[in-house]
Amino acid sequence: MEPQSGNGDDAVARARELVRAEQFGPAIELLREHLNARPDDAIAWRRLAGALIGLGDHAAAVDAAGRAIDIDPEDVAAYRYRALALLMLKRDRESYADAKRAVELAPDDHEALTLLARNVVEVDRDVARFKELIDRALTVNPDSAPARHLARQYRRLHRRKLAVAMHLVILPAAIVSLVGWFAVDTGRSTAARWMVWPCLVALAVILVRGVFTWSARGVLPMLTLPQVSAAASAAGIVAAGAGYGATRGAPTAAVLGLTAVAISGAFGLLLLRHGARHSRLSEESTTGRRSSSRDTSRMP
Repeated sequence: MEPQSGNGDDAVARARELVRAEQFGPAIELLREHLNARPDDAIAWRRLAGALIGLGDHAAAVDAAGRAIDIDPEDVAAYRYRALALLMLKRDRESYADAKRAVELAPDDHEALTLLARNVVEVDRDVARFKELIDRALTVNPDSAPARHLARQYRRLHRRKLAVAMHLVILPAAIVSLVGWFAVDTGRSTAARWMVWPCLVALAVILVRGVFTWSARGVLPMLTLPQVSAAASAAGIVAAGAGYGATRGAPTAAVLGLTAVAISGAFGLLLLRHGARHSRLSEESTTGRRSSSRDTSRMP
């Protein structure tokens, strides 16, 4: 049960209506005035956090939601507000912890499930878990706009992830095949020249597609080691097949295939390393902010 705002004062209720009308400034003033008299009102602190988020003051919203949680540690909405404000501040791991706690307190809260889904994909890079949480949120509330938006985002993310994997297959194979053509063509025969045009077309498609794919946030680190290995193997098979088709020589095909595997595998491992480094830096940054916060709280 939520704590009551107390003694018949309707300031919190009026502030809620102001927030619904997107009059965030007056709502904040009203709530601050109310809290000066009743600083132990958890609902008022939570409402203040929501109004501050609407105003775009996310740092202050984190503090206000934290006050609500201190007073009522089981206030699901306060955890949601703080998770959302932290997410807007790019403090993903802290937001993840609050969203997870909100879901623990209210497993059927579609807004908490949606927030947790957003954090899972940013922190854990777990696309399967991301999809599971979205499905749960839509099961609870099929009309949830945030959950429906994330469902569309998942479909785009899945397509982009497949596109990145295809880059790991096509790009090394195309490069190796072009190099192979120059190596086997002696000028006396045109048998190998069919390799050139498909490779050039593939490279052009990759460059154009890459402008829209490689810059997508969160796509590259989501590739897993088995996916990178599969892409590298496919690149090797494509390059070896092209080499054999052009030269009818197994040794040449083997060299081209192994070279493509090496290029694709090396590039894929760099992507994995980039993803691990991103997660580590995020965690270190969060730890540093928490330490700084504790040090500040000890200051007189």
